[in-house]
Amino acid sequence: MREFSVSEKNESERLNKYLSHLLPNASMGFIYKMLRKKNITLNGKKASGNELLKPGDEVRIFFSDETYEKFSRKKADAGGNADIKVLYEDDDIIAVHKPAGLLSQSDKKGGDCVNARILAYLSSNGKMPDDFMPSIANRLDRNTSGIVLAGKTYKGSRFLSDAIQSRDIVKTYYCIADGWFERKGVYRCYHHINSDKTVSISDIKHEGDKEAVTEFFPEETSKRHTLVRVILHTGRKHQIRASMAHLGHPVTGDPKYGKGHEKHMYLHAYSVEIPGVGTITDEVPDYFRRFMNADI
Repeated sequence: MREFSVSEKNESERLNKYLSHLLPNASMGFIYKMLRKKNITLNGKKASGNELLKPGDEVRIFFSDETYEKFSRKKADAGGNADIKVLYEDDDIIAVHKPAGLLSQSDKKGGDCVNARILAYLSSNGKMPDDFMPSIANRLDRNTSGIVLAGKTYKGSRFLSDAIQSRDIVKTYYCIADGWFERKGVYRCYHHINSDKTVSISDIKHEGDKEAVTEFFPEETSKRHTLVRVILHTGRKHQIRASMAHLGHPVTGDPKYGKGHEKHMYLHAYSVEIPGVGTITDEVPDYFRRFMNADI
């Protein structure tokens, strides 16, 4: 029998979600079956799985050691690539650098990604919680570099999710744009996701479109390009890439919305301002400066 005392970090989490973190290799159907059979109890009583947990609640799992190990072993425990640059970390959240070319989350084929590296890092440093499976809170496109945030605990994950949803986190990017990009200030447009998963931008709203708000600050020009600081006021799919392409100055090296002929796509998530945490930064990669200097 295994017994767990719910901490403040898991307050208001549903029991079924809490159990899915404790038993990541078990299906939800199996978990509900164990609840019905009272092989899993809450405060010594039969539970449905929909209960909202409170600090001090007692969860008991009446499995054999072998069965518990089978369903509780997290994938990161088996090893993995823990090579990740940590930009900020506290008890509940972590911010890391994602290099261009690395997926934020694995696709259907599995494989290396930022989320897997965070799990491997936490596991190898003895920071992997028993009652929660850490996961990233924001995703960057494969060819975009910069800051990725993750919740280490349920409390941290909920905090980041709420802050992103309410737009309390200020996100700043840097990009290099094709041509001399002179537009400065707030740009409001309408965002539409196409059937092929690309994005269309329009200055006129059509049915189903959502508003996208972006703020541009051109900082430096070279012969054929502009270094632009960008603040996102909404978090739409491909918002920066599609908006700049619509304005006639696609992100340099963008294979989807631009010419895509460069070695890199020059888009970098530079900083996030998080309430109660402060500003986290990830310096712009050196190849941005080398590119601008070569284009004098």
